[in-house]
Amino acid sequence: MLQDKELSSPKEKRNWRNLFWLGKLVVTLLILSYIYKTFQNEQKGVADVGDVLKSIFSKVHIPVFLLMLVLVPVNWALESLKWQKLANKVVKINFWSAFRGTLTGLAVGVAAPAQLGDTIGRIAVLRSDRRLEAIGAAIVSNGIQFYVSLIFGAAGWFHLRQNLEFPEQSKLWLSILLIVCIVLGYIVVLFRKPLTSWHPQKPVFQKLHSYLKIIGNYTGSELLVSLLYGTLRYLVFLTQFVLALSLFEFPVSYAELASCVSLIFLAKTLIPAINVLGDLGLREFTALLVFKHYNLPPEEIITATFLVWILNVLGPILVGIFLIWRYKWKRNKS
Repeated sequence: MLQDKELSSPKEKRNWRNLFWLGKLVVTLLILSYIYKTFQNEQKGVADVGDVLKSIFSKVHIPVFLLMLVLVPVNWALESLKWQKLANKVVKINFWSAFRGTLTGLAVGVAAPAQLGDTIGRIAVLRSDRRLEAIGAAIVSNGIQFYVSLIFGAAGWFHLRQNLEFPEQSKLWLSILLIVCIVLGYIVVLFRKPLTSWHPQKPVFQKLHSYLKIIGNYTGSELLVSLLYGTLRYLVFLTQFVLALSLFEFPVSYAELASCVSLIFLAKTLIPAINVLGDLGLREFTALLVFKHYNLPPEEIITATFLVWILNVLGPILVGIFLIWRYKWKRNKS
């Protein structure tokens, strides 16, 4: 008997291609809208930021700029290695496929709330009919990065909390929240195995289980290696931010700069992605709040944040848009 896909008419295939093309167009427009709104939000301070950028572009700072630029592909390469390690549990992919998936996920991620877009972008480029089973792998990948940011953010918080202008009650509750989240993360890892032996009765839970059961299949060593990639990636991103701040020669030690940056990343991690400030606006707002104690020029703090965003986010997003349009949906058996 002929299979359904063999009975598909040329018209049906053409309709699916047109629908896929329309989907890519909508995603691209959403991404461009995000970029436009980001620059529009910066418009009030563009003159100041532009002047500050001009002031730091000198021969003395060329090595710092070059190092920041070199760390951009290192950052996303480490994220790709983490994704490759986790996705291989479902679909065997090489590094370049993982790299394309990571950048595509980054681009699609700004067009959808929370981590939904990132997950869709990553699994969509997998050349396998089992791509949906990799949803669990994407959740683990994002979860690991969340946990790394939580640990370093907690370290930065306990290092600087006495310098921050927060009510003592709020400081206490945030300290407790961070400790509880870190402990819960560890407990989740310890009790991940029962997910593989769970046999739900309801169809909706059976479908959900088919996507998430992979979480319980990872060995301790696989999670440890992925955690190492996530930690190295975090340190690279943190280094980029500290280098950007070092361009202004602030009278602040590198240890304190690193702690401040870890708090900025922590805020971005804990606060939902759906916010009126947007990704860059949230970072800038948090940066000004964290550095308030040091009485540093706000325009220089904002410029450093903007510079890191341009190098490490905007550039890869544009590459991601290119990869989205190069992608052709194919159904390949794994």
